[in-house]
Amino acid sequence: MTNSAPIIKPRASNAGAEPPRQIIKPRRVSAPAQPGAARVYAYLRVSTIAQEMDSQKLGIVDYAQERNLRIDEWVQEKVSGSVDASMRDLGLKLIPKLQTGDALIIPELSRLGRSTIDVLATLKLLSERRVKVHIVKGALQLDDSLNSKILSTVLGLAAEIERELIRQRSREGQARAKAAGKHIGRPRIEREEDRRSKLDKHADEIIKLAGRGVTKANLARVFNCDWLTMNIWLMRHGVKIHKEIAWK
Repeated sequence: MTNSAPIIKPRASNAGAEPPRQIIKPRRVSAPAQPGAARVYAYLRVSTIAQEMDSQKLGIVDYAQERNLRIDEWVQEKVSGSVDASMRDLGLKLIPKLQTGDALIIPELSRLGRSTIDVLATLKLLSERRVKVHIVKGALQLDDSLNSKILSTVLGLAAEIERELIRQRSREGQARAKAAGKHIGRPRIEREEDRRSKLDKHADEIIKLAGRGVTKANLARVFNCDWLTMNIWLMRHGVKIHKEIAWK
């Protein structure tokens, strides 16, 4: 019995065979931001040019990072808090662009205004636009929650107290001025020649027409004023209507 040699099969030729297909994984593309998506704004204000905003900005950045808030736009201005919010960039540029669901981050409430009344008025506008207000100092958030409503009520009471204190100080100041003999209100006109009227520039015409017998009512119509104003002017200048001519 003889050992047979192993049979070696020839390898199949790869000529003409298709190369293996490469599997390409699709790239994950992030969805574009919706045009009506909520945005986050940050507002900074200092009263004088000498003051810096760096500390306020750092506080806002830390607050936003802790809460995973991405700030879309910063609004900064250097203006006194005594200026009404409607006359600052806050009221002229920022608030008009805020939409429902947007968020506004501020360092503290005093950045909105100096007086409680001004701050409360600004918060009311933001609430009407349904804007969430984040206050870094105190880590407060004003929205539709119960705590926010309680805080708004407290601020409203504080504003009413402030208004009453202002009225009380005004009354006390007027009382002291009267006791000192000072005049309250518009300055008195001591001399008759210091009085001014819109009819003074028509004095020659009025006197001429009155001399012709034109009645006070018609004079008032001609010079676009009421009868009482014309009557006072005529009496002050001693002008009389010539009734004899008027009846002819």
